Amino acid sequence: MTETAAPTALAARAARAVGREEIRLDTSGSTGAARGWFRLPHQMEREVELIGTHLVGPVDRVVSYAPPQHLFGALFGQWLPRMANVRVQQAWADPFEPPSVCPGERVLVVCVPMAWELLRRAWPALERARSVVALHSSAAAPPAARELVRRAAPLLRAHEILGSTETGGIGHRPLTPEGGGADPWRAFPDVTFVRAADAPAGRAQELVVRGPRLARRENGTRPPAQWATGDLVEFTGPRTFRLIGRGSSLIKVNGVKVHLARVDERLNARLPQAECVTLPLPDDSLAGEGYAVFWSSPGGGAGVADIRAALRDFPSPSRIVEVAHVPRTPTGKPDRGALLATL
Repeated sequence: MTETAAPTALAARAARAVGREEIRLDTSGSTGAARGWFRLPHQMEREVELIGTHLVGPVDRVVSYAPPQHLFGALFGQWLPRMANVRVQQAWADPFEPPSVCPGERVLVVCVPMAWELLRRAWPALERARSVVALHSSAAAPPAARELVRRAAPLLRAHEILGSTETGGIGHRPLTPEGGGADPWRAFPDVTFVRAADAPAGRAQELVVRGPRLARRENGTRPPAQWATGDLVEFTGPRTFRLIGRGSSLIKVNGVKVHLARVDERLNARLPQAECVTLPLPDDSLAGEGYAVFWSSPGGGAGVADIRAALRDFPSPSRIVEVAHVPRTPTGKPDRGALLATL
C-alpha cells in the first residue's frame, strides 16, 4: 500500500513553489502529440477549493486511483491532501490493495474508469466510512460505476467532472445509476462561455471557455484569453450545456451526419450492463465513412442484436466487435490504437 500523510513528489515541488513558480503537467498525447502545460500554485489551490466547496465537502482521507502526472490526479491526489492536511492512499501505484479506511472517516475517492471495478470489489473496506464521495474524470463512467452508485447509496455519492489539462475543470454533474449520458453539465462559477450572440437555440456549438484557471502552453508567455475545447455542445441554459461530442467525432454515413458521441450516449443509456466504445472508420468502402462499435459485457446480458436495436434510428455501424475488455490508456481513456488493431 502506498499511503502518506502528505503527497510525495508533487508535494515536494509544491513546498518549493513560491511567487510565480509554475507546475508542469503534460497532456497524454492520446488525441495528439504530448505537450507541456504550466499552472501557477494559486490556480491549483483555487481549483481544489472550488471543487471541494461545490462537490466534495470536508474529508479525512483520500484514495486516489488517478496518476499524479496528470492534472486530475495532481489536484485531488496531491494538492487536496496537502491543503487539507489529510492522509492519502496512492491507489494508482498499487490498485489491487484494498482501501485503508478508519471507522467514521469521510473519504474522497479519485476515480478514472478502470478504478470502478476495483472499487466495487473493495467496497466492504469502505463501508465503515461515515461518507464516501467519488470524483470521476477523464472519460465516460463505465457500467461498474453506475452499479456501485446504485448499490452503495446513500453512503456513496459521485460526481463527474468535465475538463482538461488546458482548462482545468469546466463543469460537473451527478453520476447517477441510470447512466445520465444526456444529463446537462453545470459550469463551475469562475468559467464563462464565449458564445455567438446570434447562434440559434438548440444548435450545436463548439465549447469555448474563459476563466482564471486556463494553463499556459509551453511555447506561450501567458495563458490564453480563451480556449476552444473542440467539444460540441448544446446550451440548455445560461450556465448549463449538454455535451454532444468532439468536433472530430462528426462523420457522414451515406450522406447522413452522425455524431459518434451521441451513438455512445445512446448505447450507454440503453445497455448499462455493457461497455461500448464507438470509433470512426473513414475508409469504409460501402458508405464512404463508417464507424465501428467495440463492446464488452463480461457479465452477459447484452449482445449484437441489442446493440443494433439500440441504434435502430442511427445509420448502422459498419462493424460490431466484441472484445474481452475495453483497453485503456493510463488516464483511463479508451485506447483507440489497441481497439482498431483488433479489426
